[in-house]
Amino acid sequence: MPLVEALIRYDRHDRRRFHVPAHAGQNLSGFNLLADPFRYDLTELDGLDVLSEPSGPIAETQALMAEVFGVAHSFMLINGASVGLMAAMLSLVQPGDKVLVARNVHRAVLSGLILTGAHPVWFLPDQLAEWGLWGGVSVEQVHAQLTAHPDVKALFITAPTYEGIGSDTAAIAQCCRNAGVALVVDEAHGSLWPLTSELPQSACHSGADLVIHSLHKSGGSLTQGALAHLPANSRVDADIFQQALNTLQTTSPSYLLMASLESTCAFLGSTAGQARIQQLLGQVGVLRQHFKQKLTQLRLYVPPEENLRFWDPCKFYFSHPLECGEDWGARLEIDPGIAYESANPSGVLYLANIGLSDSDFKAFQQMILYEDQRIPAFAGPSTTAPELEVCLPEIVMPPRNAFFALGETVAAHQAPGRIAKETVVHCPPGIPVLMPGERIQAYHLPLLPEAGVMVVS
Repeated sequence: MPLVEALIRYDRHDRRRFHVPAHAGQNLSGFNLLADPFRYDLTELDGLDVLSEPSGPIAETQALMAEVFGVAHSFMLINGASVGLMAAMLSLVQPGDKVLVARNVHRAVLSGLILTGAHPVWFLPDQLAEWGLWGGVSVEQVHAQLTAHPDVKALFITAPTYEGIGSDTAAIAQCCRNAGVALVVDEAHGSLWPLTSELPQSACHSGADLVIHSLHKSGGSLTQGALAHLPANSRVDADIFQQALNTLQTTSPSYLLMASLESTCAFLGSTAGQARIQQLLGQVGVLRQHFKQKLTQLRLYVPPEENLRFWDPCKFYFSHPLECGEDWGARLEIDPGIAYESANPSGVLYLANIGLSDSDFKAFQQMILYEDQRIPAFAGPSTTAPELEVCLPEIVMPPRNAFFALGETVAAHQAPGRIAKETVVHCPPGIPVLMPGERIQAYHLPLLPEAGVMVVS
């Protein structure tokens, strides 16, 4: 049983889990059905309600979730945030409609384009080249795009980004309403935002029409548990969204996963859960103060002052002056056993999760400070590898058309100039580097699969 053995082997390494899922191996909510999971692994039986047509306990718990998050409607997603993003696309657009899409969206948005036959209008968010990161989306960018493309039906943005960089969703939402365009916000990594005034204002309370949360990423539910929200005054019809979910989600939902979502939301909305969020933010504040005072070689990302109110401080992204992120991140995961969330040539991302303990944070602080001290004094420019060049895709044909076109697999070196038939994406973070219908360029080559890439014949 190779997968079971791999899970046991990972757990035996006893790493400190600065990665998703946010529970970090701890049962924060007191969810106890997993003590005997086969006993409670039930299906849509009498008295247990039906996820696709909720009218009993599932409907009741979704109403309670909506109260916790301060929205009009909440929907449990048992295929992660991905299914919520695809359902959002199905709810809002038809074949041939134009959708305004930020270049750093999750691959699920691209899947939604393939499913619907909608045509993407791509634009670039801010790029932080020295960090190898995507920045936020500005209202000026949105206004310019909506002016240039007045027939756009919806806008999809990611806020916060994987590394916690948010956008002024209230201003963007107002811009969209003025233009009659629906706003969908992938707030997957910001599921704690609606629950405290000490984190940025959530899109749930900023005028967005549909908001997606990955509750497992920062809230503490079991992996694959997520929520979709229709805030007050949303222009998305709840029945239409339910129909879209029914088109995509399994007819055999896991009741254990739904129970995990329920218990997590109940915990986060409770006095104990609120205290745990405050404790986490206190731990994060202490850590950041130590790093600000003591780091001399490692750089820790902090946004400019004017963007601090849109930023999640629980995401710790470091760059190293002498090593690429994949190298030093992997080295520190082996010894002293601090597991990171992701690494790229420019840096390493650690997530300060709600399930981590005081000893975890102390060990993390010691590790980062020790690594900083062992780096020799360095005054020159960083020698770490630059991030892959990212440009607006040259869309030659709609993603749906390319996906269903006849194709062939060619070696990577033969791909430039051809039209991609497949999505090439690295998870995490799940942002496509190549998508169906896009002309393959030379700068794609470093990230194309060794086995080749599928292209349109």
